[in-house]
Amino acid sequence: MIAPNAATAAASGDRPAQRPNMRLVSGKPLVKGSLRGFATIELPIWLRTFDCPVYIGAMGAWARLAAKAQLDRQGRQRARPCGKLAYSTVREWRSRDLANRFSEAIVGLIGANTLDGSG
Repeated sequence: MIAPNAATAAASGDRPAQRPNMRLVSGKPLVKGSLRGFATIELPIWLRTFDCPVYIGAMGAWARLAAKAQLDRQGRQRARPCGKLAYSTVREWRSRDLANRFSEAIVGLIGANTLDGSG
């Protein structure tokens, strides 16, 4: 017998197996400007991503993949011309839609009330 896939399951009335969800492993609160803390998450493919920064602003909460600090020749973190610390992208989603879905999932796991201080 052929194992059912989504198409054969739909045709036979069966539901395909539910895909596992992202899981919040831990959170570290840290309020500094718009930053509200860091989340460690586990993706359905058993990959853990550590210290994803979580922010809150006028348009609500959002999260991103972690980045690494840019260092100068003396090993100190480099600052951008505006004075903010500089970071380099280490990983990125291949589309804005995937990045937005990742952000929404993390914010959902943490809870918006926790981020804005009301929860």
